Amino acid sequence: MTGRDTAGGAGPTRGASFSSVPDIALRETCRLVSGRVPLWRYHRQRLASGGCGEGLLTIADALVQREAAGWTGPDSTRLRLTLVITPDAEIDARVQRRLSSLDVPGGPVAVAVEAEGTPPLPLGAAKPADRSWWDEAQRRARAAGGDQAIIVSPDGHVLDGGTASVWAVIGDDLLTPPAPAAVAGVARAFLLDACSRVGVPARVAELDVGSLERADELFLTNAFAGAVAVRGRGGRVFAAVAEEFSELWSG
Repeated sequence: MTGRDTAGGAGPTRGASFSSVPDIALRETCRLVSGRVPLWRYHRQRLASGGCGEGLLTIADALVQREAAGWTGPDSTRLRLTLVITPDAEIDARVQRRLSSLDVPGGPVAVAVEAEGTPPLPLGAAKPADRSWWDEAQRRARAAGGDQAIIVSPDGHVLDGGTASVWAVIGDDLLTPPAPAAVAGVARAFLLDACSRVGVPARVAELDVGSLERADELFLTNAFAGAVAVRGRGGRVFAAVAEEFSELWSG
């Protein structure tokens, strides 16, 4: 398939018996490249941590493989596959040709936005289908002239990004906030695994607004865009991280 969006489903799963289903609807936003989802292993792990049992995940495996297989060829390198799994064990997948929220000419401008309440995360800091808490932070960041929200607690600690995981290079360390309160990002998990190839120690650590301002580099990751530097905040580490994602997408 090329040049159009499609929607698919796993068929009627209501009434089927599953060992485990999520307490709330979960969403995975996947990058689809030439008939494959390179980060599917990490998406699957996050769905499992969010309450999806093996029976449900086996259906999701087949649906993702079926949807992805329909998109091949030279114009199939930037597609988004969105998968939603509900507490009723219903699974839906949709493929769209679109850019990421991180695709901003010159790099996104990041704006600190104070959180309104606690992030409504499911088990395992999985990604909820209801993104209204994060969407509101994004709305407030855009109203302040930014492109991406960095969501902070009232005492200034970094909780999460509006649509991406937050990374700061401080001295010899590559740091990202803990999940929870952040969503356990798929690209975040990939990078924590790949950090040895980047050549910079990566670890989870508390960050505050002051540490972001002092950071040598500041960038964002998500499973659709990969890694994108905050405007004017890239550097050697970011370049190495971006190369890891480039190699991932190219296979």
